[in-house]
Amino acid sequence: MTTQFDGPVSAAGCPQLDLGQHCRFGRSVFLEAGGSGSITIGDHARINAGTTIVSHAAIRIGNDCLIGEYVSIRDANHGTALGSPMRSQPHEAAPVTIGNDVWIGRGACILKGVTIGDGAVIAANSVVTKDVPARTIVGGVPSRVIRERA
Repeated sequence: MTTQFDGPVSAAGCPQLDLGQHCRFGRSVFLEAGGSGSITIGDHARINAGTTIVSHAAIRIGNDCLIGEYVSIRDANHGTALGSPMRSQPHEAAPVTIGNDVWIGRGACILKGVTIGDGAVIAANSVVTKDVPARTIVGGVPSRVIRERA
């Protein structure tokens, strides 16, 4: 089996995309890499419909990951200093690393600088602002540890 696209997938900017083997993309997935940003997706990853991945630094998604519909993964925020409009401020970027065998539930938001450990689960509609230990389940806004995987 080769990589499968279930519908249109869009890319913007000058995406530096490194795609593993046997991945599957849902319809309307959006990938963008600005400046020196890069996106690396491991083998057997499943990126479901409506997911947005935007990189200004680096986003790495490991092998065997499941990413639910309408997930947002972004490694940058707009600057917020007073004295100039936010839209004209430079991005503040920090890499995002998602380990192997991670499940990210529908509608979750993964923000800059986060590392998600191998085997972790992110509950639907969670906002992840801090690192997630391996083999843990997190959820909420902002996300917190619910329990370890058994």
